Amino acid sequence: MNEESMFARDGESFHPTEWAVGPWSKDLLQGSAFGGLMVRALEQNAAPGTVLARLSFDLWRPVTREPLTVALTVLREGRKASTVEASLTQSDRAVARCTAVYLRTDSSLTPAPVDRAPPSLGPEAGRPIPDVARRWSPFFTGVDTRTVEGDLLKPGPAACWFNLQRPLVAGETNSALVHAVSAADLCSGISAIVDLRRVTFVNADLTIVLWRQPRAPWILLSAQTQAGDQGTGVARGTLSDVDGAFGACEQTLIFERRA
Repeated sequence: MNEESMFARDGESFHPTEWAVGPWSKDLLQGSAFGGLMVRALEQNAAPGTVLARLSFDLWRPVTREPLTVALTVLREGRKASTVEASLTQSDRAVARCTAVYLRTDSSLTPAPVDRAPPSLGPEAGRPIPDVARRWSPFFTGVDTRTVEGDLLKPGPAACWFNLQRPLVAGETNSALVHAVSAADLCSGISAIVDLRRVTFVNADLTIVLWRQPRAPWILLSAQTQAGDQGTGVARGTLSDVDGAFGACEQTLIFERRA
């Protein structure tokens, strides 16, 4: 499976394969996949002595299987913090962006460490997901998923371990942060609170904050969704690896009736 990548590189462009496709149609990509492309570029841009501490994705348009390009723009370069925008372009139109904050690092200034407790249930204790859930999308067939809380086929909060098995780009190894972004994008999906036969939802964004760098490959996402009274909601999650929690994520949601 590791030879089946989600994107093939062609110069400065990336050609999506079928394994980047999400559950909505045969031509629309999973946010976990194209979000990974932006994070890949941001990681490669990191200056020595800095770390990515916040990633804010704006999902403007549906992303199709046409070639994609990623461009970086420095919005502010500071001594302690810098902000860089990664824009994702398709057919000469910006379809998504990620605004990233890099922070200067200095381990000598770390406050007294708190106890870091590993998750009580590791990947080996999780329940494999049903075959019907594994077939939700081509992308999801390449994610080893183990449920430790909740049920992906029933509404409500859930916690799952995820291991992104397919490489993002052909010939490369997925970074720990690519693993984390892939899991975070599934926040609203695993914690859905609606009957998906009658109501669907989309997330307009994704924000991830990190207080330490994750360790690959297994990422635990513990998520829940809250709905308001105007057809909108928020999904929130905590991200952990086998060492303990390392970050949090959040998505704003729009609920829609199925046609």
